[in-house]
Amino acid sequence: MAGINQLQTVRIADLGKQNQNPSSKKIKQDEQPVKDFGQTIKDFVQAVNQDQIQAQKEVADVIQGKSENLHQATAMMEEARLSFQLMIEIRNKLLESYQHLERMQV
Repeated sequence: MAGINQLQTVRIADLGKQNQNPSSKKIKQDEQPVKDFGQTIKDFVQAVNQDQIQAQKEVADVIQGKSENLHQATAMMEEARLSFQLMIEIRNKLLESYQHLERMQV
């Protein structure tokens, strides 16, 4: 989950401003660049995938006898499982929000 913790937060107000005025892409020196929502989701999925790969590698090392650190392998497997569950819950909330917006009358 180290990769997940490094993700920047998305500020919805900033996304709205960014879409309204495309010429305002110049970033002030004291501000950090704002990532769009799609890039944030992509980074999140890649971080979850990286956790899964690292856990698989650690388990394979223990099984093959390259490592005797069973505790670390178990901890990495649990961390990968939790990050995957978090990703699924975020997906569920996004789908629920989309369905709610879809039902709204204009």
